[in-house]
Amino acid sequence: MRTRIAYGIAGLGILLVLASLGGCLPDGGPAEFRVRIEPDHGYVPFEARIVCTPLAGAYTYELPDGTRIGNSSPELDVVVDSLSWEVAVTWSDGEHTRTGNATAIGTNARPRILRPVIGGNPEMWILEPRERTMIDFSHREATMAGPETGVVYDGDCRVVEIRLECSLKTLCGQAVPDSVFAPPYEPGIVHALFNGQVYEDACIVYPTYTGELDPGGLPYAPAAESGYSYDPYHVRTLYHGVTFPAQTAQIRVTVEDEFGRRTSASFEIPVSTLTSNPGHGDPIDYRDAVFYVAEIGSPLYHISTCPVACSIAAGNRLYFAERRNAEAEGYQAHEGCLQ
Repeated sequence: MRTRIAYGIAGLGILLVLASLGGCLPDGGPAEFRVRIEPDHGYVPFEARIVCTPLAGAYTYELPDGTRIGNSSPELDVVVDSLSWEVAVTWSDGEHTRTGNATAIGTNARPRILRPVIGGNPEMWILEPRERTMIDFSHREATMAGPETGVVYDGDCRVVEIRLECSLKTLCGQAVPDSVFAPPYEPGIVHALFNGQVYEDACIVYPTYTGELDPGGLPYAPAAESGYSYDPYHVRTLYHGVTFPAQTAQIRVTVEDEFGRRTSASFEIPVSTLTSNPGHGDPIDYRDAVFYVAEIGSPLYHISTCPVACSIAAGNRLYFAERRNAEAEGYQAHEGCLQ
């Protein structure tokens, strides 16, 4: 019992000492140092204030962009301009140092993606095979001619990819995407030159058309497209001479907002029947169509009916309409299952 009492008296003594130091630690510094942001959430950008424990000494505020601000005040007015905004504060009286951090969170909603306009006509919702068509995700308000369309967002955002996938154009059960063009071509930019005007966040397609790639990695265009190669020898769709019944396509779009967040959406759209393709002899049923597939980084190419072609990841496939086209690019035949 005496031992417990002794410990109790010792603990009480420590508390009395701390109290006499006015909330300070044995090194003479403050017992605690706190940093907070008021308000700590809101719609970016919003005005806020950094509030620290008030102490005699100097404060150094390190903001997310790397800016360092020295100040004798425990408060600093700031603008929160990102979705996760963190500040680090260091206090010092020349002898003691304390640090603290605080984070503010943006509550901005992601972009809202509405259906696109097809061919410049907000009332049209069908694709015609092989017909030059614009898919336009630029924002349009609702009018008497049609509903609101495109990408709706209060800040800055951009379309980073548009894909068109026809349901009957497949390899091993996976869609073979149509070739998509963004003329005049600029790396990383999605826009479309249509009827003499450039539309941002839009692209040009020739539905059911998937062409080979030129040496620069862009698809050969079936007609003159600004920034793309057009060469009658190479301009071959994988499905030349092939007929398709009416089918459904998926328009897939990915949008990146000013905070680097990516949002995706897809829309079903009917595709009319493709009954003939002049200049290619007797039409081929889409179920009998064959083409050739190579893998990026591999020296071999395979016929599309070969199981090896199925094992190539969709993102690593290179397509060719004819054997000679693959060989002209330096690929060798995988003789195991070529016909």
